Amino acid sequence: MIARHPKIHGEFCFFRSSIRNFSVIFQRSAVLAASVVITMALTSPSVALGQNVRRLDQGVNWTSRDWNTFYTTDQGSQIMPYSWMKALREPNGGLFLRNSMKRYGFLPNAKSVSNPQALPVGFLVASHNSPTKNFSMTCAACHTREITVNKTNFRIDGGPGFINMHAFMNDMILSVNHLLTNERAFRNFQRAVKTPSAQLRNQLQQWYDLNNLVVGQQLPPQSWGIARLDALNLILNRGTGGNIGEPSANYLIPANVAVADKPVRYPFLWNSDKQDLTQWAGTTVNGNKQYAMSRNTGEVCGVFGFIHPVGGQPPTDFLAENSVNYTGLAVIGDLTPKIGPPKYPWRIDTSKASLGGQLYQIHCASCHGIEPGDPRPPVYDTWRTQVQNVGTDSYYWQTLNRTASSSGVLTGFVFGNQPVAPTGEASIFLTKVLNSTALTQRFPGINLSISPPTHPSGSYESRVLHGIWAAAPYLHNGSVPTLAELLKPASERVTSFKVGRNYDIKNIGLATTQPLGSTDLETSGLGNSNAGHEFGTTLSASDKEALLEYLKSL
Repeated sequence: MIARHPKIHGEFCFFRSSIRNFSVIFQRSAVLAASVVITMALTSPSVALGQNVRRLDQGVNWTSRDWNTFYTTDQGSQIMPYSWMKALREPNGGLFLRNSMKRYGFLPNAKSVSNPQALPVGFLVASHNSPTKNFSMTCAACHTREITVNKTNFRIDGGPGFINMHAFMNDMILSVNHLLTNERAFRNFQRAVKTPSAQLRNQLQQWYDLNNLVVGQQLPPQSWGIARLDALNLILNRGTGGNIGEPSANYLIPANVAVADKPVRYPFLWNSDKQDLTQWAGTTVNGNKQYAMSRNTGEVCGVFGFIHPVGGQPPTDFLAENSVNYTGLAVIGDLTPKIGPPKYPWRIDTSKASLGGQLYQIHCASCHGIEPGDPRPPVYDTWRTQVQNVGTDSYYWQTLNRTASSSGVLTGFVFGNQPVAPTGEASIFLTKVLNSTALTQRFPGINLSISPPTHPSGSYESRVLHGIWAAAPYLHNGSVPTLAELLKPASERVTSFKVGRNYDIKNIGLATTQPLGSTDLETSGLGNSNAGHEFGTTLSASDKEALLEYLKSL
């Protein structure tokens, strides 16, 4: 690989081998966060950001210091050396980083102490566990959105981003391939990064072989489009196809990868810490900071992070070659509970909303209301996350049943009293072995013993609907553009629409007219069905209007 990573013994001495000291990581993360951002006065929730952008009210706990830290805290994603990214050009000659990568929907972020390179929201330069300064991304890149109403943009932190990750990843891979196949482009690049030619060519080839295997060759011909991503298949591809092969094969197992053709929309982050289960299919235990760390380390490995087990058969060390920044993830774990649901900034008809609240209790609260969930010590006030099949598209569920052709270097490793078989293991199980064992070695006192319940095929989580007005498009696969459409029978819902940031505040969701560069979603495509969730569809037009008015107030 491009760089080998030293063991991380002695780093941050407060990470010790007990559950008590695992908690200390989070208590001190606020101090760590404050050290990496410029000291700023607290700002009002509706502050203007310039360039016709305003920030919505997301609660008094969400301050300027917090969102700057959220935008720039490293989680261990090592996309490529930053010297490469600065010099990287697309085959047409344009710099890859030009114009803050707005063409992919990423949001500009002003130059500051925490962002000296003026990179877009969610991108940074980091050198965690690496001798190289790397171009990195953090969760804010995908979980920050702006909506546009009357030519004004409104910033929503923790909201599902209007970004095109399919195009971003594909273009990056094509750009590196252009360096390997065009001698003039390679020479210009080599002069910019000042690396010996043979060494650079070998490093570029290794980068390309990995990323073209686990991403490039697996991107479906039809783009996921804006606001959607097949994150689960990409995590499994990197976990089982790019991490557990033999070192002599650069850790690759090509037979373990699969086409990532089951995209879902990005979820919103507010209140995510309170759920007792999470992920679209309710497959992940949640509700305390230990499970949040487990969930987020999996996410890191899906976006250019890695964990390479080393040390013989069975592998004994999951930390020596591990890019995950557990310290940064602790900081992020402290920040996300502070993100409140965005307050609807326009007028709400209170009389209609009052009636709508009564309708909500009748038609929605049994699935989406706040109910006590299973405790996750030391947290005892989680929210119950109902997971059920309401007739929505079930194509995503096929990913949960993926099996790996080879367990690679994990073969024979005993996990939870279960030895890993050489073939036929579930891809999710192997990825869990990789991730959880690394966490256990990093934090010997961590307790991840609770297993999620099983659910019928096609079941998805029913989250509390705070801030739902700001989270369009709807359903797990983003196949319904507005809440008004969701209140129609599936047979009457629109079958195609444009996905972009222009917002319709009456119907609550995506406007029918979108800016140049938006993408089209056809609900007849595989995995794109807008069927199911037929609740409230028989209400009168006036009752639907009242219910929508109430949903604005949540």
